[in-house]
Formats: sequence, C-alpha cells, structure tokens
Amino acid sequence: MPLVEKRYAEALVDIAVHHGDIDLYQQEFYKIIQVFELQPDYMVFFLNPQITVEAKRDTIKKAFEGEIHLELVSFLLLLLDKRRIGLLGGIFKEFVFLSDKIKNTVNMKIVSAIPLNEQQINEIMSKYVKINNIAYAKVETAIEKELIGGVKVIVGDSVIDGSVKGKLESLRKLLVD
Repeated sequence: MPLVEKRYAEALVDIAVHHGDIDLYQQEFYKIIQVFELQPDYMVFFLNPQITVEAKRDTIKKAFEGEIHLELVSFLLLLLDKRRIGLLGGIFKEFVFLSDKIKNTVNMKIVSAIPLNEQQINEIMSKYVKINNIAYAKVETAIEKELIGGVKVIVGDSVIDGSVKGKLESLRKLLVD
C-alpha cells in the first residue's frame, strides 16, 4: 500500500473515530466506491485535465451532498484539489483495513474441497474468534477441489492448513528430509 493512500486513510479513520461512527463512515465510503465502480466514466471525468476543478467540485457536491457525511464530501473535494482522486480505491482498502483493526475484526477466508454449510462455516469462524480473542471475523469461502478434504483457513498472512493435501505435503517433506 503506497504511503500516500495510507496517510489519507488514517486521516479519515481519525475523523470517523472522532465522530464515533466508524461503521457508518465505512458504509458511506463503500457507497462512494460503488458509484465509481458502477460508473467508470466518473473516474475518467475526474482525471481529465481539460475539465476545470470547479466543474469537478460541483459534480462531487451534486452527487454526494445530502447522501453521505459532510466530512466525506469534504474528503473527496480534498482528494480532488490535491489531484489524488485516482487513489480513491486504494484509500478505501486501507480505510477498511484500519477500521477493522480498530474494531478488532479480521477478514477470514475458508477454503475447502467441497462447499461448506452455514453451520460448518460458523463453527470454524467461532473457534478462530475464540482462540485468537477477536471481536468478529468477516468470512469469505472458496472451493479448491485439489485440497481433497479438510479446510484451509487464511487470515492475513497466516494460513492454517488442515487440508488432506496439506497434511500429505507435510508428510512428504518429512519423509524426504
């Protein structure tokens, strides 16, 4: 993550914490990102040097004032003035990461050979949350048939590999070494 994106995200997290509603700021920031993703021409418009800054500022005000916190509108205007609007996606990712860290929330990916039911997913999540003293885990699931069986849990940079493939791989390394 570039340092510039991190600094802007940290500033916005500070504002959200100060106002005591980090979840709402995250939801509203997500709405902004959705607008830019659903309307790719928006970013083209804001990055076009032939369009005046004032026209761009008016567009942001018309699109977002009354829809999101005034501080977020001001934040967008600041990014526009500083020619950093193109970093919006990276700033959002860093904002989510930092706000989740403050809320003691982790992003967890559960990879299995076959689809897991809701109860199995909740069981894995609950055990991880309890063992690691985490407030909450956002869970994403994926299927990798080559795991043969079992599950692999990925949180950040750590991987807990309880798959049959992982165990066979460990056994192979043990026998070869």
